[in-house]
Amino acid sequence: MSQFEQQLHEIELDYDRMLEEIEELDPEILFSVVPGSRLHDIINNPTTEDIDDI
Repeated sequence: MSQFEQQLHEIELDYDRMLEEIEELDPEILFSVVPGSRLHDIINNPTTEDIDDI
């Protein structure tokens, strides 16, 4: 594993730890559905929302 790959792996582990800490404090903080917003539908249904043309 190169030094760059090792750094990326360490960053991923740090992010995983941070998310676990946040979820322990308040799991609802990561809730992404906003009533009346189309963003959740667009992100979770890229084909039906015509954003899958990448």
